[in-house]
Amino acid sequence: MNDLKEKMEFDQSRKCSCPEPVIGPLDMNNRQRQKREYLEWERQENKMAEPITLCSAMSPIRYLGSGITVEPLHVVRLVGIEVDSTLQMNKEVRVTLTSRHSLGHIYIELCKITDSLHIEGNKSGHVSIQTGNMDDMNSALSHLIYNSKYHHIRQRDYIDVSMHNFHIVINILIQRSHVPRLYDPGPYNDISGKVTVVSKTFERYECVKRLISSVNTFYPNVTILVADDSREKQKLDGNNLKHFLMPFLEGYNAGKNLLVSQVRTKYFLWVDDDFVFTNDTILERFVEKLESSTAELDLVAGLILHHGNVVEDFSEKAWTDVAYARGNGSGCLIRRRTPVVTLKEFPNCKLKDMVINFFMAKTEAVRKVGFDLTFERFAHREFFVDALGFLRIAQCDDVIILHRRENSHRYSVTRYMKRDRQGVTRYAKRILFKNNLQCFQSWEKIFVQAKNNIK
Repeated sequence: MNDLKEKMEFDQSRKCSCPEPVIGPLDMNNRQRQKREYLEWERQENKMAEPITLCSAMSPIRYLGSGITVEPLHVVRLVGIEVDSTLQMNKEVRVTLTSRHSLGHIYIELCKITDSLHIEGNKSGHVSIQTGNMDDMNSALSHLIYNSKYHHIRQRDYIDVSMHNFHIVINILIQRSHVPRLYDPGPYNDISGKVTVVSKTFERYECVKRLISSVNTFYPNVTILVADDSREKQKLDGNNLKHFLMPFLEGYNAGKNLLVSQVRTKYFLWVDDDFVFTNDTILERFVEKLESSTAELDLVAGLILHHGNVVEDFSEKAWTDVAYARGNGSGCLIRRRTPVVTLKEFPNCKLKDMVINFFMAKTEAVRKVGFDLTFERFAHREFFVDALGFLRIAQCDDVIILHRRENSHRYSVTRYMKRDRQGVTRYAKRILFKNNLQCFQSWEKIFVQAKNNIK
């Protein structure tokens, strides 16, 4: 099966590299620890991966190769197994069924018993059926039961079925059912029951007060959550406002995690504290896209009005798409330049990997990704790296917010890290290790100064 998997891959090379500016790799000690952690991650990942089942075209046995799921310690019918009725049985035929990982028992429930039908090992991990009558064989196969014998939230077993020189494999997924976690939008199904506005603030009280006032103006019933790790705290006032006071310099992502943990609605809107709602900040348009059953978006961003221009990001050089390549047990992250892909449901929306800090997202989806607490003084795109493969993201042009940056001296001194090479190096090493990277192409100029301190 490994040969089949390799043939599926277009890129047969096992090496990857990053264009300049390159960050990485880690030093040897860190790479050894990284490799140990990666092997454990890979083992878990492979265990959960959908198996590859080769169904031989000339096999005389019809079967359901995958799609059979059973609760731990419960039973399930092994449906769909049948020997081709056109097969001529000049002598007795023997069919064996074996639980490869011994995670369950196979048995044949009561069926028509005849003198020509012989069953051995019923209610065990290895069952044999022998008969010279085709009808008896298929009758027995139509009454097969699999009984899970061990409790685990998710495991795979394989039933190896053999007849003559033919061999097939039936996949059994043993899994606890997921209990739904639903959000109640309230009896009126309005925006206030669906969306919470969240923002992290630090030493910019005039900005965050202006943000709160603008939210109250356009959405007076929507809940606002603000996480604040400023040194000298000030009181914030507003409708439906919750102000969370954090220790000084607790960190940007610590604030994000705190805020998302307190959201009680299905969606949340993330805004920076120097944003201002306008007539073009129409949250219902975000909700429409997130609730589309065909677009299947997890996070949707809007545009910002910045210095009089409506833009997708503060910088034209900002990353929007990422290429991740694996090789030699580690990987590489580089900027990917691809043609614009729009949603057929919403032609004004572009699919992206990274977007600005003005987005609405599904609360549960973002909680599963989380925000890395290592990133305290600046953070943004590392979240989207962690979200690759987990969140489907788009940016749309029909929701706009105003950006009014006003930085205090204390904010500027603490927030920007141009002189803190040790801190920047720590952030770069964290990305390399956590994401099992050999290297990554720098998406922030500030990482370049740490380049020589990685090794």
